[in-house]
Amino acid sequence: MSAMASKGWVGLVALCLLAGCATANPGAGAAAGLSAGSHTAGNSSRTPAAQQTKGGTSSGSNKQVSSLTGVACPSVTGCSAAGWYSKGTAVTRTLVGAWNGHTWRAAPGPDVGHRSSFNAISCPSSGNCVAVGTLAATGSGTQWSPLPTPPAGMTAISCAAPGNCQAVGAVPGRHLVAARWQGRGWRRERVPLLRPRPQTATLSGVSCVSTTFCVAVGDGSSGAGALPSPKYRDRTLAEIWNGHRWRVSRTPNPRRRSALSAVSCVSRSDCMAVGSSDSGQLSLAEHWNGTAWAIVATPNVNHVGYTALAAVSCASVSVCVAVGTYNGGVRPIAEYWNGARWTLGRLALPQGVQVVQGLAVSCASSTFCMMVATADATPLSEVWNGVHWAVLPVR
Repeated sequence: MSAMASKGWVGLVALCLLAGCATANPGAGAAAGLSAGSHTAGNSSRTPAAQQTKGGTSSGSNKQVSSLTGVACPSVTGCSAAGWYSKGTAVTRTLVGAWNGHTWRAAPGPDVGHRSSFNAISCPSSGNCVAVGTLAATGSGTQWSPLPTPPAGMTAISCAAPGNCQAVGAVPGRHLVAARWQGRGWRRERVPLLRPRPQTATLSGVSCVSTTFCVAVGDGSSGAGALPSPKYRDRTLAEIWNGHRWRVSRTPNPRRRSALSAVSCVSRSDCMAVGSSDSGQLSLAEHWNGTAWAIVATPNVNHVGYTALAAVSCASVSVCVAVGTYNGGVRPIAEYWNGARWTLGRLALPQGVQVVQGLAVSCASSTFCMMVATADATPLSEVWNGVHWAVLPVR
């Protein structure tokens, strides 16, 4: 693993690529079209607007901001990542990259207009990936082609097979969205809501094990205004796809303000969803056994509080890795599932990094997981060998 890490991300976010693409011709871009695949969530902290604010870039700033928002690893020698980069707030471009077991290669992805970004990516096989966000594209490595534009609001995607993907998300303040890619176009699907009907709802993660079984998770909010209103309530949400329609699957809520951010399924009877409860102060995991959801105890970083899990990937029924943050959502953590219980771990952190957000993870085996995130407004990647995490240097 150390040898792998030492080779780094050759060119993934090389300044010549990012700065050049962002400044040399800010109006250029190919026609049309990263929550990561079936293993990661796509949430609002991964969007360009959110990260430019939390990462320290204000409106009108010329500071370079770049982010990897999703990763998918169909094998230990093949991972694809997707996201976006920008300089200031006027122009946003898509960013893609591929891991070959030794190094990362990068390329600008397809773009539409001045604000293009990927929120999630899924790869059902090596060389066959689909990324969604403000647009959609298919490919891998540095070769990507635009797809027809998906419905607005897509934050997560999972492909059960090449040419068969489910994307989910929400249009803020309006409704949940889901659409199926079948190789030629996007087919929009009706998504039912919780009862009683929430004022707002979102789907932030999805995982498909076949064309007839997918699970999507998120949350629904209701009550007067928002926090800190005592009437505000946030409820976990899960939806199950049977090949024909979505239906709400009842999930437990340990506290009044709970949300699920990601899900990973290894079979129809084994899914793990993660998120947070108590207004983001405590980590949360819920397990699906094919019949019902049950809360699984998770550890927390108690001395600083605000432990929340953002993404999860399960290599088997006894191996899951979840990543998230603590200390108000700025410091990264990892948690590990062995089939019986969750244990707490820490991700490695480059010296000097202050804020880490927008984490995504994908595991190809019990001894190989790839994590991507944004660290102080620049991409961060770490690789797991079953024992420890190693930072892959950004060059």
